[in-house]
Amino acid sequence: MHPSEQKTLLRQDIKKRIDDMDSDARRAEGRTLSRVLMSKIPKSSTVCAYFPLKSEVDIQLLLKELLARGDTVYLPVYAGPDKKMIYRKAENLHDLPPGEFTIPEPPREAEELGDKKVDIVLVPGRAFDRDGNRLGRGSGGYDTWLEWYKKHHPETPLWGTCLQCQVVDSVPTEEHDVPMNIVATAQEWIDLS
Repeated sequence: MHPSEQKTLLRQDIKKRIDDMDSDARRAEGRTLSRVLMSKIPKSSTVCAYFPLKSEVDIQLLLKELLARGDTVYLPVYAGPDKKMIYRKAENLHDLPPGEFTIPEPPREAEELGDKKVDIVLVPGRAFDRDGNRLGRGSGGYDTWLEWYKKHHPETPLWGTCLQCQVVDSVPTEEHDVPMNIVATAQEWIDLS
């Protein structure tokens, strides 16, 4: 079976796992992971993060605490005619208009990250394995950006974040897939650096 077919099947399996989870348990994992990440991210950091979709581990608590602490937070935006993923600075979580996929995004006038170096990139995924391999949602937005960013800043650590049920034995990979340095859940801290 081709890796792309394996990925499709794994995405379906993970979707079912998440759908079968109790919503209170999902919220609890998000709060716990937010606290774990907050303890690991040094003060005054510049972080590329993400505003979670309903099917992703909810790190909104982390985002609020990073901003309250004075850290610099950039969130993804799909911009331009080709809807390429870029990052813009978030000043708060209150005035984030819904973007291309109804995901809250920093406004158009917010500062763009461009090719500036950040301290940590938090990366959501559909699934991760304990070797740091990541399965995305299939659109390629993160894959394209991660590949580009790692060429410019190979030393910047990528931290994959997910619910525990999204950690699997093996994620099928293709040439364009970029591995994570850390895979973090509420229960595990898998350091591959």
